Order: sequence, then structure tokens, then C-alpha cells
Amino acid sequence: MMTTEPIVALLVHGGPDSVEAARARGLASKHPPDKVSLLFREGSRWSTAGRWSRELERISPGLLYVINTAMPGALLACWWRRRHRVPFVLDTGDVVYEMARSSGITPAWKWPALKVVEALAQRMAHTIVVRGVKHAEYLRQKGHERVALIRDGYQTKDAPSPVIVEALRKRLGLADKFVVGIMGSLVFSPRLGICYGWDLIEALAELRDLPIQGLIIGDGNGEAWLRRRAGELGVAERVTFCGRIPYEEVSAYLRLMDVALSTQTNNLPGQVRTTGKLPEYMAAGRFILASRVGDAAVLLPETMLLDFAGEVDREYPRKLAARLRLLWRDRTILEARQTLPAMAAENCSYEVLSKKFNAVVAGITARQGNDEG
Repeated sequence: MMTTEPIVALLVHGGPDSVEAARARGLASKHPPDKVSLLFREGSRWSTAGRWSRELERISPGLLYVINTAMPGALLACWWRRRHRVPFVLDTGDVVYEMARSSGITPAWKWPALKVVEALAQRMAHTIVVRGVKHAEYLRQKGHERVALIRDGYQTKDAPSPVIVEALRKRLGLADKFVVGIMGSLVFSPRLGICYGWDLIEALAELRDLPIQGLIIGDGNGEAWLRRRAGELGVAERVTFCGRIPYEEVSAYLRLMDVALSTQTNNLPGQVRTTGKLPEYMAAGRFILASRVGDAAVLLPETMLLDFAGEVDREYPRKLAARLRLLWRDRTILEARQTLPAMAAENCSYEVLSKKFNAVVAGITARQGNDEG
């Protein structure tokens, strides 16, 4: 029986300029444009739910693709699966309930709802797309059979010119400095008592005798905590805070870094994550120092890995400082970064990931067609 290719509606839990939107566009970049509809979250959950529902009724999609286990998309997809028999893919990079419980960022009274929604969405999804090998293993151990790996990605584009990077370096006061940087959301964890970037601040306090400058890209409620901690340790002048920057400028800012840090806690939430920053670091050819957790341990060479114990390793900043001291003294070790752009292109470019997206979609829609026939 002949069937027309159905429309795939991507429910994106973020605005048009969000990292979720960048993933949605990247994954769908090789799909027929007239068979893709990108719906972004704008306004409240309730207003988004109403707008998405009306748009879905209008376009009558054959498949929903939900980016992140969040509201309203997760429950809306479950409803459409039950009411209209439309299958959906759940694309997730986190164990949402475990992460909320571990970090303490989300109020405890919300945890039961997160657990229920996550379990329901996983159970009703036709396929669960994850971004890390460990996440796939974890879900299969829990009995989920249809799990696909599509890692966090990056957009392939020309590298910024050295002139642009050098001008940016001078503007930020980083000339002649050995720069160690991070990029990410600066969210303070009340339960763990740390914020992303804490290890950089603590390591700088161990490296007072070297001209090493910290660079922090991103914003969030933890920025004030990081600034305060830098002041307490007497390294405030050795940390440059850039705030949030437009995505198109990320490549230039990353090239300011001699070393880029990617630290994940060694618990379930950290083990399942790849994080969007890792492909960006790799594509930019930065030398990376990462905790030996999750997909960093899969993708990066041994010389770029450091052991991290448990949820919060208070000794990690000292281990990090010791490795940074070695890198500052022997710059030849940094040449290992030259292998990373090719690794990124092979595993994380949207040239590759979009084909995997198309394969997941084709597998589901072909099965639908056979069932209908």
C-alpha cells in the first residue's frame, strides 16, 4: 500500500535561540523541509501547551519528536499517543528525577511528579534517543529495548580567523596568559554545595605562582557564588566572567582557551551525560581535561582524563591543579588536541547525527506503513 511520508513535529523545550533549538535544527537539517515542523517553547507551560496542541491539530503529524523530558511536551506526546495513536520519540540527555534529587536544585515536593512523568514518557515512547553510551546501557538494563544513541552535536562551520580571536583576547585582557576555561550553565546545587566551575576556582588557588587565567562562559544563579568563592580564595582578579554569549560567537571564545574543562560528578546523573560543551570543545581543537565519567571517558584520550570520586570529590581541584601545572611546563602535551576535531566530526557533527535522526524516523514511519497496510 502506497503511503506519503508523514510530517515529523519536533517539540522543543526551549526558545528559537536555545541550545535545544540548535539540536532540533541540526538533527532535522537533512530531513525534507516540508515534512518537518519545529515547535518552540515560548511563554508559560500552559500557553505553550495550548499553542502546540492547536498546531498539532492543524498539521496532523505522523510522528512527534520530544527534545528533553520536560513539560508540556512529555505529557502532550503521551496524550497524542493515546488519543490519536501517533508515536513519539523521547530525546533526553539526563536522568531527570535522579538529577533533581541529587542536585537539590528542584524543590523536593516536585520530585514525585518528575519521577512519574519521566517513567510514563519512557514507557509510552516508541523510541528513546539518548546522547551517551552509559545512558543507553542504563535504560536497556531497565528493560527499554528501543534505545538509540544520537550524541550532542555541533554545527560545522568555518573557524574564526586568528585576527578575530586575537582581538577578542586583547579585549578581555587575556594576552600572554595561559587560559583555562569552562562553558556551561552556572547553577548552584544546594545539596552538593557547589556550582559548575567550582573546581576551576579552587584549582587557581593552588596555582598562584603561575600566570594562569580562568575564563568562565555562561550565566545562572551560581555566578554570584563563584565570584564570592574566588574572592574568598584571593583569585578574583584571575577569573574572567564572560556571561552568556550568542551561539555564533562560541567558536571564537573557545579558541581563547589553552585548556577547556569538562567535569561531571561520578554518580548516575553525571555518568549518563555527554553535555553539549564536549563536542564544541573537540570541534574547536581545545585540549580538554575531563573527569573520567560518562562519554568523556569513551571519546577522549587517556592524557585528557582525571579520576573523580563520587558526587563531590574535594580532592579533584588539587588533581586538576597538578595536571595544569604539568601542561603549563610542558606545552608539547597540548598537541594531543589536534586529534579532536576529526573525532568530533566522526561522532558529533550534525552531518553525521542528522543521518541517524533520519534513520530513527524512517524506522518508525516504515513500521507504521506496514501496520497500516
